Amino acid sequence: MVKRSITKYAQACSIILPVLLALTLVNLVLAYRTPEYKVYTVNNYRVEHVVEVSYNASVKPSLLYGNKSTVGNNEPLYTRLIKELNICFLYNTKSDPPALSNNYKTSPVATLKSEGWEKALNLSKTLRRDDQEESLIACVNINFTKVLRDITIIEKEIGVRQDKHNVTIRMDTSIETILPDRTLRTRMTPTVILQINDDGRTYVITKGLRDVKEDSTLMKSPTTVNVMGFIVPTTSARATLLPLTIVLGIATATSIGLLLRRGTEEKRDLEEILRERLKGKLIKGTVDSTSTIEVTLHDVEDFISVANEHRSDVIYDQSSGKYYVVDLGTIYSLDSGNSQLRKHRDFRKTT
Repeated sequence: MVKRSITKYAQACSIILPVLLALTLVNLVLAYRTPEYKVYTVNNYRVEHVVEVSYNASVKPSLLYGNKSTVGNNEPLYTRLIKELNICFLYNTKSDPPALSNNYKTSPVATLKSEGWEKALNLSKTLRRDDQEESLIACVNINFTKVLRDITIIEKEIGVRQDKHNVTIRMDTSIETILPDRTLRTRMTPTVILQINDDGRTYVITKGLRDVKEDSTLMKSPTTVNVMGFIVPTTSARATLLPLTIVLGIATATSIGLLLRRGTEEKRDLEEILRERLKGKLIKGTVDSTSTIEVTLHDVEDFISVANEHRSDVIYDQSSGKYYVVDLGTIYSLDSGNSQLRKHRDFRKTT
């Protein structure tokens, strides 16, 4: 009975363990294909300074301007009609986290320049602060009539006339942005270039109107995997599933090996039973059953009874794995792999 229980246990394990091993392997592959940590970015701060430029010009009454005295951004500037030009720089700051305050310092510098010469211009500056919007408006005023007069005088003095002249206004700016956990200092120089062409037009060109400061930190957090319906950390899944897979693999191989060994032992036990019961009448040989009647017996006791009744030797044919009793025109055979034989043998060992 003990051996029989062992065999049934091994048979059950040979079915259950491979299934468990397959499931464990699938989850192990999933755990190792999943990164242990998820990397993501945390923004420490982002501060963006943006400058918008606008202008309005005081002009001479003319047909082109419909006898208006001022023109703004959306209207062309005709050089000979401009008397004064007022240019404003609007500073805005967007920050994350929100800034506690922004402190601005501005210093305008203007130059009149053409090929081969350059002259500094004096500007008048006005500031207007909007504390609610945390913005600053810095405006400069250019006497355009004087600029044109200076161009004429200088070109007469040097005896060279150019087709293009530039008035460059640079607003040298320092900005102190106070955040909850730090203070950032920025320098930027928004620039406006008034390009005076010989086609009678003055064009407004802007640059350097944006500055961004930002800082971020790479962070990582443990990932999780679904292991047979349970959400567990990936590192824990790997640490658990790898040794479990090894153990299940060993157990599966052991159970299959036990079954194979039990099969071998059963064949050997049958031979021992027949030798004991048949009193040396067991021999090895080859039996040709093609021309005779073969009767297959399914119980070892029936087979032994037939052998004793006919007082015949029992022949074990290794090629077919069967035991035979040959009597005249009839052959009685016993299959060594017969399930009833195992049952009968186990029963005998318990008695």
